[in-house]
Amino acid sequence: MEIRSISFLQARSIRREVLRPCGPESEIAYPGDAGESARHFGAFDGDRLTGVATFLPEPCPDGQETAAWRLRGMATIRPAQGRGVGGQLLQHGIERASAVGVTVIWCYGRTTARAFYERHGFRAVGEEFALPNSGPHYLFVLRAA
Repeated sequence: MEIRSISFLQARSIRREVLRPCGPESEIAYPGDAGESARHFGAFDGDRLTGVATFLPEPCPDGQETAAWRLRGMATIRPAQGRGVGGQLLQHGIERASAVGVTVIWCYGRTTARAFYERHGFRAVGEEFALPNSGPHYLFVLRAA
C-alpha cells in the first residue's frame, strides 16, 4: 500500500461511496476542501484508491491551541476495511502535520471508532454528542508531545 497526495475530487469520490452514498453533495464537500491549505491523502493498492483522509487547518474547539489541523472524511472502501488503511492514512497525516509545526490534530469521530482513535494516541474530550444524520460522536484530540 502506498499513501500519497490526492485531489479533493478524488477524496470526495470515496467519501460518497463509503460515508454518504445517498446524501447530498453538501455532506461530502467540506468548507476549505479546494483550498491550498487542505491536505488530501489517499491509500493506493496498485492503481486502486482504497481510502482517503482530509486534513484542514482549523482551530480545535477546545480552544487550547492555534496550530491545529482537523481530520475530516476519513473513509476506506469496504473490500479494504480491516487491513490497516485508516491507520496508515492517519499516521501519514500526523507525520505531515508535525513536519510543518502543527501541534494538534482533532476530529469529530463516531463513538464506534473510539478504540481506533485511542489506539493512535487521540483522547476523547468532553461528553458524547449526536451529529445530525451521523449519530453519536466524540471530539478526539491528539496533541504533539
